[in-house]
Amino acid sequence: MGFGMMFLVLVAFVFAIFAFAGVLSYFLTKALPGKDALIIDTPEEALERKI
Repeated sequence: MGFGMMFLVLVAFVFAIFAFAGVLSYFLTKALPGKDALIIDTPEEALERKI
């Protein structure tokens, strides 16, 4: 395997790792509550909040 082919394989692996990390972080930020979850004062406000 030539140097060009190895370089392209390396670039493909790096791109796949970063793409997977990006998709994973996107879904984790959507699934887990953020800092705005700490400002709920009463249970009524918690029930009115959209998830």
